[in-house]
Amino acid sequence: MLIGMKISWWILWLATPLLAIDWVKDPVAFHVTGEAIELTGEGGLGARTAEEYEDLRLTFDYRLAQWAEAAVVVRAPRYGRPLRAGVAITLAHDFHKQITNYVTGALTGRRPPLTAMPMAFEKWQHVELTLRGTKLRVEIDGVTVQDTTVESGLVRGHVLFANLGHRYAVRKVKVEDLGRPTKLVPLFTKLGEQRGGGKFRLVDGVVVGENGHGILFDGPRVKDLDLTLYVRPHNRVNAGVFLRGAANEKQPRGFEVQIYSPPDAVYPTGSVYGMARSVIAQDYEEKWFLLRIRLVGTRCEVWVDGDAVASTDRLADGTSVLGQVGLQIHSDAAWVEFAQMQMLVLDPPPAL
Repeated sequence: MLIGMKISWWILWLATPLLAIDWVKDPVAFHVTGEAIELTGEGGLGARTAEEYEDLRLTFDYRLAQWAEAAVVVRAPRYGRPLRAGVAITLAHDFHKQITNYVTGALTGRRPPLTAMPMAFEKWQHVELTLRGTKLRVEIDGVTVQDTTVESGLVRGHVLFANLGHRYAVRKVKVEDLGRPTKLVPLFTKLGEQRGGGKFRLVDGVVVGENGHGILFDGPRVKDLDLTLYVRPHNRVNAGVFLRGAANEKQPRGFEVQIYSPPDAVYPTGSVYGMARSVIAQDYEEKWFLLRIRLVGTRCEVWVDGDAVASTDRLADGTSVLGQVGLQIHSDAAWVEFAQMQMLVLDPPPAL
């Protein structure tokens, strides 16, 4: 089985000798010509930075081929659907001559631009984008196209020039890191405490659960949180993420957000087990996807690859229970991978 997320890096120098940006190598999706990154419209997600950013200022020039559709995404996830889970700005030829959520300067799929940009291709255009917390401002060729607040599934993520099946180029890329004010708590940097059976291993930062029935717990005991992690299921594994639980079998094990690939299952991936069925429409077998869980009081909300798939207000004792995060394996002859698990604690525990 394929385990882990080993990545090859290369250094691309742009703009000035003082600026070095590491891009994840994908020679099919993009290549370098002089000082420009040429997106081919083929291959993977596009040209993605190795580094993750929270608050940032991004500047670059772009040039579209005729009829091209493109996008730049900040706080982009490593896998899945970055234009849904990250903060995306559309860059397009705009030959349809309509103002929609999918024209140049639009917050992709969410909000049209403040000002309609003229139709353009085969010319260099300049973008300045600043994101601080939820505050987003974007200018194209000196024209303000977004000045708004946003929500993204990730507190921090990559910069991505997305592959939407068309050719385009970018140059003079500069990323200014404006800081990481949000205090995220990393989880499962080492194996925690196990409840029940099954086998858990830590391989290159990825937790692998396989062959059995048990839950691995880690992290501080909290009540309310916003949790993100990547998941990859194998061999129709039945697994899950537990919240407000404990490894000690004399204490509650918590409640479960389900991981089970078939979208037509009774409780498919993203379901709050026994309380709210997920509305996922695709099978995530053998695919990495981004899972986000927000838990406040009696309410639990779940997103898969940036799409809201389940929610409930029926959590028992949701205003008082403290517990840890747990990773479950609930299958024989199957396995699941969990990676880059981190949470924002929404209720700091009381001082001892």
